[in-house]
Parts: sequence; structure tokens; C-alpha cells
Amino acid sequence: MVTNRKTAVLILVLLALMAAAVPAAVSAGPVEDAVRLQEAGDHEGAYKLLRKAKSDMDARLKQNTSRMKAQITALGKVNSQEEIEKIKAGNDDLLVERKTIRTDLANVSSALDEISASMEYLPYKERDTVEAYEEFLAKYPDNPFGSEAEPRLFELQFEPYKKEGTIEGYEEFLARYPVNPHIPEAREMLAAAIFASYKEKGTAQAMEEYLSEYPDGPHSAEAEVLLIGFQYEPYREQDTAEGYEEFLELYPDNPNAAEARTRMEELQYAPFREMDNIEGYNEFLGKYPDSPFAREASARLADLQYIPYKEQDTAEGYEEFLGLYPESARADEATKRMHELQYAPYKELNTIEGYEDFIATYPENIHVEDSGYLIEDIEYAPFEKDGSVEALEEFIENYPTNRHVRDARKALEGMKKQAEAETVEQGEEAEPGGETSGAEE
Repeated sequence: MVTNRKTAVLILVLLALMAAAVPAAVSAGPVEDAVRLQEAGDHEGAYKLLRKAKSDMDARLKQNTSRMKAQITALGKVNSQEEIEKIKAGNDDLLVERKTIRTDLANVSSALDEISASMEYLPYKERDTVEAYEEFLAKYPDNPFGSEAEPRLFELQFEPYKKEGTIEGYEEFLARYPVNPHIPEAREMLAAAIFASYKEKGTAQAMEEYLSEYPDGPHSAEAEVLLIGFQYEPYREQDTAEGYEEFLELYPDNPNAAEARTRMEELQYAPFREMDNIEGYNEFLGKYPDSPFAREASARLADLQYIPYKEQDTAEGYEEFLGLYPESARADEATKRMHELQYAPYKELNTIEGYEDFIATYPENIHVEDSGYLIEDIEYAPFEKDGSVEALEEFIENYPTNRHVRDARKALEGMKKQAEAETVEQGEEAEPGGETSGAEE
């Protein structure tokens, strides 16, 4: 695996050099041979081949230079034009050759430099450790493979800490490698790890501590949401009136406060509703007078207080009920029924003495006024039945305050008018008849 990777790198370098070589026909030879050796796994052979090619080209260039110098020296010693032209032609050929050698030498030297750099780098790359890349970069600061080695070094520096994923690990990494480009990522992971350590505790106290330590942390918004839930959840699971009361005292501004209050009030009322007795409702209203269930409890309490008296249905019973529970919601109903029962026997008796006794006994009864009217009706009845002037005049004289005095007077006035009308009518009838009988006489 290592050999194949090493071979691939060198081959790519050599192929790139071959593509850039000019002229291709000349420079491709040693480079192509080096590629073939790399493919065969002979890295040293490829390197030696290029070194030998470079050495040969250096020698050829040196020889070319010597020949050109010799040509120039010879040019100063000849006199014939023909020989001069011949030397110049040879010198032109040497210039062409020199150019070719230099081009080939440049390409081979470049290939050799690349292979040398690659061969310097590969042992360290094969080790692929922090120490190897640090050693390589220190030893070969100008090696072109430094651009590959440095990012890999940074990755390897960060890798174990990232894999460990602990707060201590990230903190150590940040302190140990302050210029590593993975610092921002490490900071994010450190913040996440710190938040996770508080979050996994699953308590409101943990979230409060986190927000106190890291109020501007990247997870503060999530922490605030969790804090709300962590504050409420244990009380919601406990689901007791006492628990919700404690929750509301501790966290009055929690968004779940309204729900908690509603549930607390339900639980406060539930046992008393289940007991459904006078003592229970009295206790509930005494403890929770402002509860939203107070109205319901009061109504039910009034019912329970009233039921036995209603079943008994006696004036004495209702009187006792009103004495015990004067503020009861059923007080008006009880009062009305008590008055009816107090009044009933007197109404059934229907006598003046009875009604007078009723009024004296129960002056606050709502039927007192009715009784007064009935007394006046009874007083007036015989006189009204008699219907004579004498009877009506006697009634007016004996009962001047009776409301029927007006009726009696009206009746008397009617009787008087009727009598006057009859008198007039009789007079009119007698007057013509008397004249007639006088004439006849």
C-alpha cells in the first residue's frame, strides 16, 4: 500500500514534467524512462536515471562550451573567408545544440528536483504522525510538499482531541496548539461539550449554573428553554397541590406558571369535592377563599346545609336554618318557605282573631300585609252582604280605617242617587196623572 502510494506520487510528478518539456522529442526520453521505473517500483532507479541524465547533460553542456571557445580561438587564427564561414557554420550548430541541451537539462533538473522533494517527503508521509510532519517541516522548510504536510499536521494534532470529545481534551488542544486552524472548530466543540455536561444533569440548578457561567454562550438560548422545563417538570410529575404551590413561589415568572396555578387549584379543591360534606366545604372556603372553585363550593355548601331542612319542611326548621346560616345562598328561598308555612294555618282558619294573632306573632312575615287585607275583607263581608243603608253606615262608623269604607261609601252614594232618581221619576209620573183625574172630576 505504501509503495503504491509512493509510486503514484512520483509518476504524477514525472508525467507533469513530461507534458511541460520542450522539445518533447528530446526531453521525454529520461523522464519517460523514470516513469517506467516508478511504475515498476524502482524509485531509486528512477532517481539515479535522472541524476545520470543530468550529469550527462552537464558534461555535454561543458563540452559544448569548450568547443565553442575552441571555435572562437580558431576564428582568430584563420585568414581565408572560406575557413571563416566554415567555423561560423560549425558555431551555429553548436549554438543550436547548446540550446537543446539547456532545455533538456532544465526539464530533467526540474523533474529531479520534484522527485528529490517527493523522496524527501514520502518517508514522513508514510509515518503519517504529528512527530513525522513536524520533523519534515523543520528539516525541509522549503520543500514544496510542505503545503501538503502542514494541513495534515494540523489535522493529526486535532484528531485525537476531537475523537476524545472531552472538555479537558479541547482545553488542552487550545492551549497546546494556539495557531492550529482547527481552533474555531475546537472552540465550538468545547462550548458544546460544556453545555452537554450541564444538560445531562437534567436539573434547573445545572441550567442556572450554566447561564451564570456562560451568559453569552452559544447555547444560552437553548439553556433558557431547558431551564423553564427543568424548573417545571419535577413538579408536574409530582402533581400535587403543595408541589405546584412551591413551584409558583420559587418561579413566579416561569411561562408554565398559569398552567401550574390552574392545576394547583384543581388539586386543592378535589378532595373536598370528593368528601362532599358541610365540614369539608367550610374548610375549603376557609383555606382558599379566593379559589376559582369558591363559588361552586359555596353553592354546594348551601345545598348541603339546606337539604335536611328542606326535607323536614317546617317553619321551625327553616327558622333554625336561617339562624345557623343567615348568609346562605338558600336564605331567601328558606325565608319564603318559612313564611308560607307560618301563614298557612292562619289562612286556613281565615278568622279575624287568627289573622291578628298571626300578625302579632310574625310581624316580619311577608304575608302580614295580606293578613291585614283579609281582616278588612272579613270585617266588611257581613255588611256588604246586608247591603242596606243602615248596615253600610254602621260599617263606616265602626271601621273607619278599613279600606272597604270607600267601597261602602261608594255603595251608599249609589243607593242615594238611585233613590233620588226613583223619587224624581215617581213625581213626574204623578204630576200629569193628577191633572187628568182632577179635570174628570
